[in-house]
Amino acid sequence: MRRLKTKHNERGVIAPVAALSMVALLGLTAFAVDVSMMYSEHAQLQNGADAAALGIAQGCLISPASAACSSPVTEASALANVNALDSHSNVISATVSSGLVDVTTQAQDTSGNNHFSLVFARALGIQTSDIRATAQAKYGGFSAGNVIPLGFSKCESDPGFTKDLQFFPSHGDALSSDPAYECTTTSSSGLEIPGGFGWLDHPSGTCSAYVNIADPWVGTNAGSDYDADCAATMNKWGATLSDPSKTVEILIPIFDDARGTGSNAEFHIEAFAQISLRGWNLAGGSTLPEDFMTTEAKNLSKDLKLKNSDNGIFGRFIKKVSLAEAMTLGGPTTYGLTGAQLTK
Repeated sequence: MRRLKTKHNERGVIAPVAALSMVALLGLTAFAVDVSMMYSEHAQLQNGADAAALGIAQGCLISPASAACSSPVTEASALANVNALDSHSNVISATVSSGLVDVTTQAQDTSGNNHFSLVFARALGIQTSDIRATAQAKYGGFSAGNVIPLGFSKCESDPGFTKDLQFFPSHGDALSSDPAYECTTTSSSGLEIPGGFGWLDHPSGTCSAYVNIADPWVGTNAGSDYDADCAATMNKWGATLSDPSKTVEILIPIFDDARGTGSNAEFHIEAFAQISLRGWNLAGGSTLPEDFMTTEAKNLSKDLKLKNSDNGIFGRFIKKVSLAEAMTLGGPTTYGLTGAQLTK
């Protein structure tokens, strides 16, 4: 058997190939490390810009003269630095104009230089990178959204939040002669509208009406009976209110005018408010507990000398609540229902 001969000049070829491959792999690894660090830096800058925009917007809601609103750059710098792992970031701009807050942040190193210092890319001659983030927040009153299809009269509203627990009538005359009751318009049928509340038109089978202040006239359901489509929702409210430690907070549109009669009746929506529901006395159907009241609602009913024919709900206006429905900003702030949200 003959021995195969090998070419001695091919020995050691693997070594330089491996070396070159290692250089390439190390370069890619270094690039990946720098890129991941840049992504992290941008995330921190974005968090800082978002926090700054919302913080300034919330300050402007409190007062245009507040420190956050009147000195937005100072406020933005503080909030941006808090969200940076090294507590360093540069606020290029922070402006407030017509209900909008715009903030732009920039990477800054610990020496105060406005750039992000790279590590491994230096070997390729790339020393720094300019990393920025922007955010925009809008603030003001809520203008539109999906709400429980109930409308309350302006004369029932409590923009000063001083009336505490109230009875909002839909039918009856017990309060029409009460000098403390501002809504004295009562029809011959006993309907308290436009004083009190009325059900709003909405898609069949739902308990939700879309209300937009840009198109303020909303149709109403005629009659004093509760809206049967809301029976399931109201039964859930009753189950929640059965626990004295729990509350039910509902968003409601406020109307300041009414026109038409019967099925042609419409309310002119002025703004939104929110109440903490405490009970009701309603008529019209067996799918809903017609009389559900918490202890404080029962006490108020006795104090007002309400009769069985006095239908309505019990509740109090509140200033700050968490909204269950997604809302659109841009409406009036008459009833204290304001908010701030990121738009960019």
